[in-house]
Amino acid sequence: MCQTSVGTVGSEYWTRSYQMQTRACAVVALIGLLTGCLESAGVLSQAPKDVKPVVFDDGLENVVPVRLQRSVSPGPSVPVLDPSISTFYSEEYWEALAGLDVIALRKAARSDEEIGFAEGMVRLMGGDPAGAENSFVAMSRQAIDLNVAAAAQIMLATTLLYEHKWTALRDLSANSTLTPANSGNTSELEQWGHAFAGVDEQTTIAPDKPTSLSLAITAIGTPAVQVRINGKDYEFWLDTGSSMTVLSSTVVSEAGIPFVSADTLRIRTFEGTAPVKAAIVRRLEIGPIAFTNSPAIVMDAALMRLKSTSEGVTGRGVRVDGIIGWDIIRQFDVVMDYRTSTITFKKPEHLGIIGTGFQNLTWAGKPLVQVRTNPGGTFQFSLDTGAQVTLLNGSILDKLGRVATTYGGRVFGIAKTGGQTKLVVPNLTLNVGGNSVHLESILVYGPVYSGLINCDGILGSDVARFGKIRIDATNGLFSLYE
Repeated sequence: MCQTSVGTVGSEYWTRSYQMQTRACAVVALIGLLTGCLESAGVLSQAPKDVKPVVFDDGLENVVPVRLQRSVSPGPSVPVLDPSISTFYSEEYWEALAGLDVIALRKAARSDEEIGFAEGMVRLMGGDPAGAENSFVAMSRQAIDLNVAAAAQIMLATTLLYEHKWTALRDLSANSTLTPANSGNTSELEQWGHAFAGVDEQTTIAPDKPTSLSLAITAIGTPAVQVRINGKDYEFWLDTGSSMTVLSSTVVSEAGIPFVSADTLRIRTFEGTAPVKAAIVRRLEIGPIAFTNSPAIVMDAALMRLKSTSEGVTGRGVRVDGIIGWDIIRQFDVVMDYRTSTITFKKPEHLGIIGTGFQNLTWAGKPLVQVRTNPGGTFQFSLDTGAQVTLLNGSILDKLGRVATTYGGRVFGIAKTGGQTKLVVPNLTLNVGGNSVHLESILVYGPVYSGLINCDGILGSDVARFGKIRIDATNGLFSLYE
C-alpha cells in the first residue's frame, strides 16, 4: 500500500518518503509513446522575451529555432487493440479512454472487464494508486477480454514505475497470466525494475516555509537551477517533460555517483533511442532542499550537448549537466517567474479539488494540461517546461478548423536525433491556466495518434511570457498569473 509520511525535523523542515500519494489526477508513469505524445517535441517557433534561441540553418530560406531534445522515458510497445479478440469491443469505450474522459468511459463500458478497467482509471485519477493497482492487477489477469488485459497490464506497469515500486515492476511478467506476446508490451519497463530493485527508498527534506531561489534561463531558453551533488555545483534544467533525473556521464564521474546495474538500457528519444545506465544519487540538494537516494538515468556527455554557432551560444554548444524531472517537481507547489528569474518551492497543501472543475492538470504518462480553444473545444497538452515553445499535434487540426502551411527546418535532439518539420499554424489563441494566450507560428508535429491516451500538443515554456507559471501537481493545478 502506498505510504505517506509527513513529519518535522526540528520545527522548520518537513520530510516525506517518495511513495507519497501525490494526489495528481492520474498517478501513472513516464511513457510518451503510451500517451500518444512525442517523448518531447524538440522544436521551437518563438522564445520568451529577451531569450536568444539556438537556431539551425537548414539551407533553405527559413532559419528555424530548435531546442535540445531530451527524452528520459523507457516505454512499452504501443498495443494494437484488436476487435476480433473481444466480443465486447467498443470504439466508444477506447475513444473515451484516449480522451481521459472517465465519465464517458464508465458509461461506455459494456462488460465486467471494461467496468473493472474503468474503475482502475477512476481510482488512479482520484489519487488512489493503491486502489488502481488492485483493479489493474485483476483486469490484467482475466482472460475474457484480452484488449482490457493488455491495457491494464500497461497501466499497472506505468503506475509501479511512477511510484518507484521497482521490485513489483521487475516481477510483473512473472506474476502475469498474459501470453508472452501480450505481456511483451511492458518488457522495457520491467528492465528498469530489474535495474533499480533493491535500492533504498527516496526521501525528501525541505523547509516548511517557501524556498525562493535563482532561476537561470539558458542560452536556448530553458529554465535551470543550481544543484549540489557531493559538494560539487552544477546547473540542471527544470523539465516537466522529463520523468526522472538525468545525469551527464561527466557529472557521474566527477561526483562519484554509483551505478546500480551494469546493464546498458535504452530510452526513447525523438525519432530514435539512446543507450543509458541506471544510477542512484545518494544526496542531491537544491538550495536547502535535499533528496536522498534519487534514481537517475545516465547518458553519455557527448549526447548531452547541443552544438550551434548561433548568437548567444559558443562554438562548443550548450552543455547539459543534468535535468531535474517531473519526479521531483511534482512533489512541490512550484512557481517559476521568468521575468524576475526566481523559482519558489513550497510545501503543497491538499485543497480537495481533485476531480472538480478547478482541476486542469493531470498525469497520464506525461503531465497534461487542459487547454481550451474557440472553436475546437477542450484538449490535453503535455506540459513540457524544457520545450521553449508550444507545439500542436497534427491530429487536431481538423477539430481546430485550421489549415497548416508549409515551413522548412529541422528538429534536433539528444543522441543526435533529428527530423524534418514541415507545417506551421500561423496563429492560435489558447485558454490555459486561467489566461488567454495568443501564439503565432506554431509548429506542427505528427500527426501522432493514440496508443491508449491522447496528447493533443505540447505546452512549452513560451507561455511564461504571459505571467508566472505555477505547477501544483498535488492539487492538479496549472496556472498563469501576474
